[in-house]
Amino acid sequence: MIIVGVVGYIETPRSLRRMKSVWAEHLSEDCMSILYKNWYKAKKKAFTNASKKWQDELGQKTIDKDFKKIVRYYKAIRVIAHTQIKLLKKRQKKAHILESQ
Repeated sequence: MIIVGVVGYIETPRSLRRMKSVWAEHLSEDCMSILYKNWYKAKKKAFTNASKKWQDELGQKTIDKDFKKIVRYYKAIRVIAHTQIKLLKKRQKKAHILESQ
């Protein structure tokens, strides 16, 4: 399992609501292919803005601020993880994504 993101949830009168999410700098091709309906026809531009945040100094500050906000204010913190399906050498190429608290 590989961790690709962190999500913070706030408690509302009805249920938990997602407020902030911080994604990793690099998402593998297995994980990215899940997020597209047709991976081979797509331009593969998802999460390019999230990965750019990790490269400059201003982006690093916003990421640190988001992490501090998640830890301090949010009721539930969950991580987003995916499997390494390529290691199994099976026909399937898309990984499985799970969110655990």
